[in-house]
Amino acid sequence: AVLQEYSACAVVVIMAGLKPSLFACFLLCCCCCNVFTVAYQRYCRENGIHGQCGLYENCETLRGIPLTDEMRNNTDCANSGLSGDVVCCLRRSSRRTTRTTTRRIVYTTATTPASLLEKEYINPRGLALLNQNKCGSLNNDRVANGIDAKLGEFPWSALLLYAEKKPLCGGSVITDRFVLTAAHCIRDDLQLVRLGEHDLSTAVDCAKICQTYEEFGIDPQQKPFIHPDYDDSTKYKDIALIKLDRTIDFQTYNHIKPICLPITPSDYNLVPMDILVLAGWGLTEKNENRQTEILQKGLLRFEPLDVCKELYPLYTVDNSKLCIKSGSNHTVSCQGDSGSPIFWKTRYSVGRFWRWHYTQIGLVSLGFGGRCGGLTSVPFIFENVTDSLAWLTNTILK
Repeated sequence: AVLQEYSACAVVVIMAGLKPSLFACFLLCCCCCNVFTVAYQRYCRENGIHGQCGLYENCETLRGIPLTDEMRNNTDCANSGLSGDVVCCLRRSSRRTTRTTTRRIVYTTATTPASLLEKEYINPRGLALLNQNKCGSLNNDRVANGIDAKLGEFPWSALLLYAEKKPLCGGSVITDRFVLTAAHCIRDDLQLVRLGEHDLSTAVDCAKICQTYEEFGIDPQQKPFIHPDYDDSTKYKDIALIKLDRTIDFQTYNHIKPICLPITPSDYNLVPMDILVLAGWGLTEKNENRQTEILQKGLLRFEPLDVCKELYPLYTVDNSKLCIKSGSNHTVSCQGDSGSPIFWKTRYSVGRFWRWHYTQIGLVSLGFGGRCGGLTSVPFIFENVTDSLAWLTNTILK
C-alpha cells in the first residue's frame, strides 16, 4: 500500500506546513517507519491458500458461499483494523508454493495453464457444491480387528464393483454425482458403484427399518478422474473421482448421504493422537482370504508426518500423505479397504450453537502397517484429502 502511504504523508506535510525542501526527508521517514500509514493490506491464509483480509461482501472468490463463523475467525485477520464481517479473501492469481520441500510449484501468473490452476487453487463454485446437502451425519457416537458398523451409521460408504460384480475397493459419496476413491482402484473392469450397502450377503438389510442398496453406473460420457500427479509405482497422489451415470436423489434414497470434506481450518487441523474412524468392507483378521460381509469400522490415531518419513524412506511422504497408527481396537487396513474413507468428528456452527458431524480427512492408499489383522502399533501411510482439495473443487464442476 505504498501509494496510500505517500498520500498519508502528503496530507501530514500540508497540514503541518512543512517546506517542500523537507518533504523528501519526511516522506522517506514515513515510508520506512510506516508510522503514518492510513491503510494497508494484511495478508492471510485460508485452506493453505494465500489471500488478503477484507470484507465478506466485497470478496469475489467467496461470492455464493455462505458466511460461517470459521471464516470470520481467521486469526491472520484478527488485527486487520477493518470493521464488519472480515474474512480471508482468496486471490485468484496469488503466489503460492507448496508446504513441503519434496516438490516445488512455480509461481503462477495470469497466463498460468488451467491444469496448474486446477491443482493449486480452490474453486469457489466447486467449494459451494461440497457440503451443500446435509453431510457427515452423526447417527452414533476394513478393518482388521474392526467391529460391525450399525445399519445406516456411515451412509456415504460406497462399494466399487468390477467384473462379475466383484467388490475390490471402497469409496465415499461427496456430492449427488461424485464418489471419492483411490486412483489405484480405477481399472478398465470397473463397472458399478453400490451405495446404501451394509451386509453383502443380503439384498435387503433390516434393523428397525429395512433398506436396500442402489447401484449406479459410471458416467458414459466421462471416464473417472485420476489426479494428474498420480504415480502408480509410488502411489503418490493416489486419489480419484468417479462421476456417476445419474444424480443421487437424497430425498428418495434417504439412507444415502454425502460426507463432509475439510473446507475450514478446524476441519483439518489434526494433532497427534486425534481419533479417526475407518469404515470399509476389507478382509478381516479371522480370514485374510475372505472379505467381511458386514461394513466394518475401526479406530485410528493421527501421528506426526516425520514418524512415517523415518519408517518409509523409499516413499514420498509429504503433505499429500497422512501418518496414522492403529487405535484402541488395533485397527489396520487390509486388501479391500483401498479407497475407503478416513474421517473424524468436526464441529460447525448453527446460529449461536455448535453441532458435530463427520469430515473425511483421508482415504486408504498404501496402508502399510504389517500383516493384515496383525496387532501392531507401527504407523502407516494414507492419502491426505485436504492436500488435493483444490483439484477436487475444480473437478466436481466437470
